[in-house]
Amino acid sequence: MNNISRAIAILGIATALGGLTPAVRAASTVKPSLPSSPSAPVTNAQELFNRGVEKTERGDLQGAIEDFDGVVRLNPSFIEAYCNRGFVRAELGNYKAAMADFNSALRIDPHHADAYNKRGTVLAQRGNFSAAIADFNAALRYDVNFADAYYNRGLAHSGLGNAPDAIADYDRAIQLQPNMAEAYGNRGTVRYHLGDRSGAIADLQQAARIFSVQGNEPAYQQALTFLQTIQQPSTAKPLMQP
Repeated sequence: MNNISRAIAILGIATALGGLTPAVRAASTVKPSLPSSPSAPVTNAQELFNRGVEKTERGDLQGAIEDFDGVVRLNPSFIEAYCNRGFVRAELGNYKAAMADFNSALRIDPHHADAYNKRGTVLAQRGNFSAAIADFNAALRYDVNFADAYYNRGLAHSGLGNAPDAIADYDRAIQLQPNMAEAYGNRGTVRYHLGDRSGAIADLQQAARIFSVQGNEPAYQQALTFLQTIQQPSTAKPLMQP
């Protein structure tokens, strides 16, 4: 594992989707508008989808899959149901089924940015960073302002040791979404291993501030711990070799 990859593993501060794992973000494109009661009978595909999103957010992943199953039975062309079911299946470690769902979504709409982004996150989780970057490139081709895709591509570049490309993607993600604490945190780790200690400290401080405001205590503490570590003179690292 190279220095950048090790830094990401240390920091690992992303949200579930927000994100699939502590390493990636794959935001849902559709949020429920009117919450439905989990006990109420639902026959409308949109309402069933909304309930599946609610269950995902509550951590009821099996229940979410059941609802998304129902959505695609009612409407086999409901792209977001495939995307979200794929996300949940990946969360449960069923990567093969997750990929099948993203592929189904892309057969319905080959220009669907969220499907490419979510599929890329699964590829990145499996260590296939080059293929993941290709998917993030496609997501950005169809949605040039997709902040999560820039962030995820930055992580994939980091996994390959491409520090300048990673920083450029984190820069763009932050420009589009200034409160993306994960982007500051991971950009800080890359800067640290490039020898830019002051830049790393500034980024980690900003990440910690945003996590604190967001009430994300575990990520806040993680950012603080890494920040305290790199502020110690004895931990300074030499400039990474290309």
